[in-house]
Amino acid sequence: MLDAIGPERGGGRGGRWAVLLVEDDAGTSETYRAGLEAFGFRVRVEVDGAGLFRAVESELPDIVVLDWELPDMSGDEVLHRVRLDERTRSLPVFILSDFPASSNGEVDRVFLLGALAWLQKVKTPPAQLAEKLTEALTAGRD
Repeated sequence: MLDAIGPERGGGRGGRWAVLLVEDDAGTSETYRAGLEAFGFRVRVEVDGAGLFRAVESELPDIVVLDWELPDMSGDEVLHRVRLDERTRSLPVFILSDFPASSNGEVDRVFLLGALAWLQKVKTPPAQLAEKLTEALTAGRD
């Protein structure tokens, strides 16, 4: 059913939405990259928070999918810096993590910083992520 709602149906530039996937595990990033591209997204992969900030210098994506645990900083630290930058302040961000919502307040912090979702990798195959990204990107366009 995703074929009917995929990004090729009125997405971002050139009819395809640009996703910046920030994920340090090569196998995981390849799985999600290939899966999202199969549904028509353009995907750029970066392995850390610093890579995200370098990437947005050359092209502002339509949405960011951000791993929680990165080698250089946590997801909430990255998201905090994203919100401080005028160019990226309103950028939609999903957190995609190995961790469930925990009692340490991580989920609360990312939602306070404007994250749209906290998704667990084990419960979110690429097709489901594509569907959720499409829903978020088309919200309010009707």
